[in-house]
Amino acid sequence: MIQQGTMSSPFPLLYGAIMVLLIAYAHVVPMTIRMFADSLLGRLLALAAIYGVIHGLGWIYGLLTAMAFLLILHGAIRSPLSSLEGFDGGTSEKKVSGRRWFVEKVLGETPAVISTDRVTTQPVQS
Repeated sequence: MIQQGTMSSPFPLLYGAIMVLLIAYAHVVPMTIRMFADSLLGRLLALAAIYGVIHGLGWIYGLLTAMAFLLILHGAIRSPLSSLEGFDGGTSEKKVSGRRWFVEKVLGETPAVISTDRVTTQPVQS
């Protein structure tokens, strides 16, 4: 642990500057690195790195490291399973019949089908 108030090596200052730049430009990190960071091995390595930085340089640098990792992780592409809707309302579609609504006329919309507001639900079965 680096002691407060003493002259230390320039490594912590350089490391902090690199972390600040990584936080500022996290969106530029290549997608392959982001996908690796989102894997189990990437997360375990990141936790180990954060733990090592906290014990080696202090909690402020650990916080910068964790923030950089989370911003890199935020830009990773998620699997299709994570984007599934939690509730499928079971809405049905019906064809448009009759006159067009005023809003459709003004906006120049010509919908082919309309989702109905009727939802069919099933009771919870255990």
